[in-house]
Amino acid sequence: MNTGLNEQQQKAVLATEGHYLILAGAGSGKTRVLTERISYLMREKRVSPERILAFTFTNKAAGEMRSRVERTLGQQKIPFWVGTFHATGLKILRREAENIGFRRNFAIYDEDDAQSLIKDIVKKKGWKLDEYPPSILRTRISRWKNSLVTPEEALEIAVDAVEELQAEVYQRYCSELKKCNSFDFDDLITRVVELFTIHPKVKERYSRQFRYVLVDEFQDTNTIQMMMIDMLAGIHGNLFVVGDDDQAIYGWRGATIDNILQFDRVYEGTVTIKLEENYRSSNTILEASNAVIANNIGRKGKKLWSKKGRGEPLVIDYEPDDRSEAAVVRHSIVSLVRNGFRRSEIAVLYRTHAQSRALESELMRGGLPYQIIGGVRFYERREIKDLLGYMKLIANPDDDVNFRRIVNVPRRKIGKVSLERIEEEAGSLNLLEAVRRADILERLSPTQSRRIEAFSKMIASFQLRARKETAWEILSGLIEAVGYREYLGEDPKTQQVRLENIEELLNETERYSSMAEDPSLGAFLEEIALVSAVDSLKDDEKVALMTLHNSKGLEYRAVFITGVEEGLLPHYSAFDNDVELEEERRLFYVGMTRAMEKLVLTCASSRMQFGNWTGNRPSRFLGEIPSELVEVSGSARPGNYGDDLFKRVDSPDSFKSSESTRQSDSRYRVGVVIFHPSYGEGTIKKIEGTGQEMKVSVQFTGFGTKKFLASYAPFEFR
Repeated sequence: MNTGLNEQQQKAVLATEGHYLILAGAGSGKTRVLTERISYLMREKRVSPERILAFTFTNKAAGEMRSRVERTLGQQKIPFWVGTFHATGLKILRREAENIGFRRNFAIYDEDDAQSLIKDIVKKKGWKLDEYPPSILRTRISRWKNSLVTPEEALEIAVDAVEELQAEVYQRYCSELKKCNSFDFDDLITRVVELFTIHPKVKERYSRQFRYVLVDEFQDTNTIQMMMIDMLAGIHGNLFVVGDDDQAIYGWRGATIDNILQFDRVYEGTVTIKLEENYRSSNTILEASNAVIANNIGRKGKKLWSKKGRGEPLVIDYEPDDRSEAAVVRHSIVSLVRNGFRRSEIAVLYRTHAQSRALESELMRGGLPYQIIGGVRFYERREIKDLLGYMKLIANPDDDVNFRRIVNVPRRKIGKVSLERIEEEAGSLNLLEAVRRADILERLSPTQSRRIEAFSKMIASFQLRARKETAWEILSGLIEAVGYREYLGEDPKTQQVRLENIEELLNETERYSSMAEDPSLGAFLEEIALVSAVDSLKDDEKVALMTLHNSKGLEYRAVFITGVEEGLLPHYSAFDNDVELEEERRLFYVGMTRAMEKLVLTCASSRMQFGNWTGNRPSRFLGEIPSELVEVSGSARPGNYGDDLFKRVDSPDSFKSSESTRQSDSRYRVGVVIFHPSYGEGTIKKIEGTGQEMKVSVQFTGFGTKKFLASYAPFEFR
């Protein structure tokens, strides 16, 4: 047995039969425990690789786990199952799709495809997009799916006319996906649960195959994922879950912390092992982090420690505004680089994407290269979406969403009226099939008919080529055939950067085609459909900028957490919800535990938010850090730092309400209709307090009543 493991790690690795809950603190070597355990099962227990299933939360983590196991065993291409829930679901559905009425060559709709489909449905119903935003409808549909609520059930439980209309969109959305032989991202899990429920023998076959099931990042699982785990581990009952309840930060997207908190109650006889030795951070950082998270009630409880020594104190920096804050971050990074830190060893974290603007400006001013993790992702850029749209239509002729996307890109002068006529005549046919029908084309003008026929023949030629050519050969041919480079030349301002993006896509496709076991177009599209923000992180000499959520699982020698203020961290939306407030504290804890040597926490007295200057108070979380662990700096720092910090700065007079907030009080009245970017249209039902302390309760259709601190709420008044 590997003596490099500590006692608790070794105990976890040797655990094989039964249910095990491994509470793995930040930086405690959980990935090593998982890979060593898988290796132990194969090498010492002689378990066949096909009988092991491991769930991860990113493709990057899955790749690292696979390569570590292969290095440990000295073998390549070991056929054990390791992947995300979505990747595992996709693998099962490729084999079993026909059991639930789909063909095996189904397409996968990403979020952009899904929202485009919803947008088309809303338009066809004659509704206004600003009244029925596709993003909000998509969120609603996702919640129904992950609660296993069918469209028919959604109609039955609708409480008003608006919910009925949402359910109608859901019903049409599902039927259109079926017609297009496509799944959205939710389906990759929910359809597996449906498959196993409808066909218990199929479930039994997979459950019998997987003698050992392992789950990483268990604290981030949701209800439907837990159902999938339970179904797959049902026969043998050897379930090994690794997670950290103190890093559960995805409740807002459906993750259920109760999965980890209640695991030992659901599965009697569970053995719990705590990994508390941290291999990443100094003890000063760990003591500060422990002190903050100890304020949460909903946790199992553990205390991180390290053999790395005390380390330097944390820095809390108070600045008058966000521009000064960004300037301090820039100066500090320059100083760190001069003192031997590499730029790639430094990260700047924030609660919301909007905070990055001031930081980016300052870093550019200082000539500091940076990369944003989780902003506009490479595969979401317009030119990339266009070319992928062609590739998706070639791979799946039923894909009407991407037919609509690329039929006039580049411009082919195919008229809107002609496309509407084709849609009317198509009936149950997919659009690509419809434009190949002579009886439909003859209803169009000869010119329009020729243009559409040329387009369909071009797609058909690539469908033939796709049977024997690689993804790279298809993409290269497509770019030339449609004249896409020339098309980008129509906009000289963006031409260069978009051409560079196309070259990067070609490079990526060529790399994939030369290295993958299956270099086909379909396999490549599957690969990129599962890419996440952190998967795209490049290990080059740039400072990393990202939200706290995107920082999870990463580590840096120096970490800056900016905007540690009431309203940002904790976020204003959590002020009146103890459960959400605890998640905000966990999010702060995640950011703190990314740091290895240096941790700087910054806040600003005023900040531009939603077009107005707002006065901000330092976060209550700062007052939870023991004063002996901290150095206080900044031109707006309080006179004294100590246990009364939050109490003192939390008083109403600490920071005066901004003029814009006082002037806007008159807009808040019971009955006023507002628009929220996440929840849509709502009506103010209750108002409490005034000025900076004003709280408003708003009732949203389909989302219930939400309470907001008015000075932070991103409302549009209708």
